[in-house]
Amino acid sequence: MIAVLLGKGDRNRSIEDLSREILRITRGLGGLLSIDIARNLRVQGLGSAKASVLMASVELARRLKYKSLQGASFDASALAKYMRTIFLPMRRECFVLATVSPAGNLLRVEIVSKGSLEEVGVHPRDLVRMVLNDEATEVIIAHNHPGMTSEPSPEDWEVYTRLGSILSELDVRLLDHWIFGIDGIFSCKHSTRLDED
Repeated sequence: MIAVLLGKGDRNRSIEDLSREILRITRGLGGLLSIDIARNLRVQGLGSAKASVLMASVELARRLKYKSLQGASFDASALAKYMRTIFLPMRRECFVLATVSPAGNLLRVEIVSKGSLEEVGVHPRDLVRMVLNDEATEVIIAHNHPGMTSEPSPEDWEVYTRLGSILSELDVRLLDHWIFGIDGIFSCKHSTRLDED
């Protein structure tokens, strides 16, 4: 499929060899969805034009995946896999909000804040506004620790408990706070790393 998207190779390498090399480096299609192609995919024969086609294709795949999740019955495992594709290419901390309808359907998955290399600020009032606008009854919040473990900081725990308390007053249940790191996903609700399979 990559060979079809990229067209033809160059004098030194066939398009099939280039495609295999891309998949080897990214460890398959799943890895391709999770890599920042512009910054991290250096392959002989993959120039800016072919990289642009690849980036557009990956973005299209992400959007199609999001569309398949949005409005569907909430599935925590599918949501975690989708969020991984959001967080892996990020070099800075980002905060994501996922809302769930009273019928149990996923309404929104959105980056609501981007921060620095080590922290991201999130304002509860902004999250509450989004939750109320969605008329959601359940919420999952998530953020990443780029290049670090998923172990929560004291501030992460504070966000989880404070936001849980605020949402509870509005009859909205905070299902979990996930932290994505190089070692996996940490669940604040379960105080352990999640099994990603």
